[in-house]
Amino acid sequence: MSQGDLHFGIFCLTNVPEWSTEREAVHKGIEQINLADKLGFEEAWVAEHNARRYGIISSSQVLLAACAGTTQNIRLGTGVTRLPMNHPLKLAEDFSLLDVISDGRLNFGIGKAYDLLEFQAYDIDPDERDERYQETFEIIMQGWRTGKIKYHGKHFSVPGRGEQAEEIQLMPRPLQQPHPPVFVMVSQTEASLRSAARQGFAFVLGQMPTWEEMARLVDIYREEARDAGFSYDEIDANVARSSQLKAIHVSDDRETAVKEYEQGLMWYLSILSNRAKVGLGLNELSFQDYVDKGAILLGSSDDVAQQLEDYQKVTGIGGLVGWFDAGSQPQEQVLRSMTKFAEEVRPQLRGASF
Repeated sequence: MSQGDLHFGIFCLTNVPEWSTEREAVHKGIEQINLADKLGFEEAWVAEHNARRYGIISSSQVLLAACAGTTQNIRLGTGVTRLPMNHPLKLAEDFSLLDVISDGRLNFGIGKAYDLLEFQAYDIDPDERDERYQETFEIIMQGWRTGKIKYHGKHFSVPGRGEQAEEIQLMPRPLQQPHPPVFVMVSQTEASLRSAARQGFAFVLGQMPTWEEMARLVDIYREEARDAGFSYDEIDANVARSSQLKAIHVSDDRETAVKEYEQGLMWYLSILSNRAKVGLGLNELSFQDYVDKGAILLGSSDDVAQQLEDYQKVTGIGGLVGWFDAGSQPQEQVLRSMTKFAEEVRPQLRGASF
């Protein structure tokens, strides 16, 4: 993918409102990823949560492994893998295997986790979050880069106690070398964005309420990366690979799009903490408020194409992750919207410097 290319992904959160079931939510996500592959979307991102109806996939690698066998080209991303919640050796092994199964199509999206219930569920002290995140990441990177792990930290030691080995060999190694591309997921704070810039990683941002704020964050990333010693070409390449999450719905006209999309999204956003999780703030707003702020892109194919063209001019970001199924929309509607986006919106953006 060249730096001037436009790239799009889809986001699967597997919501289960009262009008859906757990089985339906899981299979909807798989069907959406399969269709996205056929339609030419570049990426599919799967969220990881547990113990909440807003997201029931506790292991993104399991769902993505299922999709790896039924897709051909689409890159399979974790949005996010909650590093503090998992043993680092298990993550390194699982995602190496997923990279092999998918023939090198893994995008490794990482995050620190934020839901206190999830920390309690796994009996993890949330005050240890940052330390566990850092140790887990270091262990995974060591294994992927060298094929061996020897690490003794405050929270994790690989290998652990015993006399069988002084280091652990990582098998299989990921196909992508020196490691699968890392994406830092940023929903609330600038600190994660600055960290991504310093390490030379791309990023995926949550749904910010204004396009101007998005542009400001991209500028912050560029400045931080330059201060860390990266070249302008390296920074341009990472920004081009990066994306923002955006709720999207394409229908026959704007009025119809609003009527079709409102119930599901507002079910999700009716939970106070959920608004912050996708970058929409804590204030209670109406559906029209979100539309007016540009937090949602919807309307006819021509409407959405124009909104995307304007959005790119303001933000300068390289790609967009479409949340077509916010709050569990009817599956037929989601698949139709995705198809209209790929066949009617995207061709209008060919050649755009996105």
